[in-house]
Amino acid sequence: MTSEPVANEPIDLGGLPVPAGIHLRHWHGLDADLPAMWAASDAARVADGELGRGTYEGTATHYRHLERSDLERDLVIAEGGGRVVGYSRVEWNDSNEGERWYEAVGVVHPDARRRGIGTVLLAWSERRRLEIARAHAAVGEAADRRRWLTTFLFDGDRGGRTLLADAGYERFRRFASMTRPTLDAIEPHGLPAGLEIRPVPRNRAAMRQVFDADAEAFRDHFGWSEATDEQFAAFVEDPETDPDLWVIAFDGDEVAGGVLNVSHHVPDGGLEGWLDSVFVRRPWRRRGLARALIARSLEVLRARGFEAASLGVDLTNPHQALSLYESCGFREVSSATAYRKPLPSLPGGPAEDPR
Repeated sequence: MTSEPVANEPIDLGGLPVPAGIHLRHWHGLDADLPAMWAASDAARVADGELGRGTYEGTATHYRHLERSDLERDLVIAEGGGRVVGYSRVEWNDSNEGERWYEAVGVVHPDARRRGIGTVLLAWSERRRLEIARAHAAVGEAADRRRWLTTFLFDGDRGGRTLLADAGYERFRRFASMTRPTLDAIEPHGLPAGLEIRPVPRNRAAMRQVFDADAEAFRDHFGWSEATDEQFAAFVEDPETDPDLWVIAFDGDEVAGGVLNVSHHVPDGGLEGWLDSVFVRRPWRRRGLARALIARSLEVLRARGFEAASLGVDLTNPHQALSLYESCGFREVSSATAYRKPLPSLPGGPAEDPR
């Protein structure tokens, strides 16, 4: 957070009127604001039909370790009727495709939709993201990168889709949450020769080895960014991180691949096993390791009392992940889309061109 308080600074909407009965304000702090923000976000996920939910504790851990989002300046909260009805938060990240993304998270509680709240939150986020981008351009930062305004939306949010389309955003990536409704009839698959499954001790060194292997395996995947100590701290502190559920394959002292299984909340209020990350490092690919790790993960989850399993997938993953998961009994339940639009002209270069 910044050292200078901004709570009383005006919120710039470029002259756009705030809907009647709605008040926009800055962040008051994690304990004061995050519980209500998380409740609004969770309700939105349920309303939009999204399978994956997560916990407040996990969200709080994530917020404690944000690296490129100053919550005092990069978050605006919408209140109405004495409660939080929505919020928008911005940050920026560099992709492995040579791009810089000025990202926005936008949430409106389903009970408060169709009132123009999403419109003003998006307007604020764009003005704040352009302010950040101009500051970067003024010092020549990221001048060699294509720069975009980006955001992410669950496909069940039809109003949000219309809002983004009207604002000039275009779809550029799709994702799905998939489920295997039972853990019956798990087809076993043996590990490739020379590999073995070993438990991971609950110490930072052992967990860091797995964390780094996971990050390295996704280096050529959409949205990858360099793993940092702050990200590892969030990973270790997340209450959903449970090495006892992991299935990690070793080749000697090297991590060849793994599945980081966790317990996730689902919309009916129960718990479900979630294959949070399925990864295989390059030297061990195309040998059937991913399929073997998935089968072993399903067995581990069943042994721990889970009755179903789910995971998320990039639908345009170049390594045919969708086909692999479908062959292992997973079926698409919900989906989401990443949107983007080019930045206008900045001091550091010409307008970005999506073509």
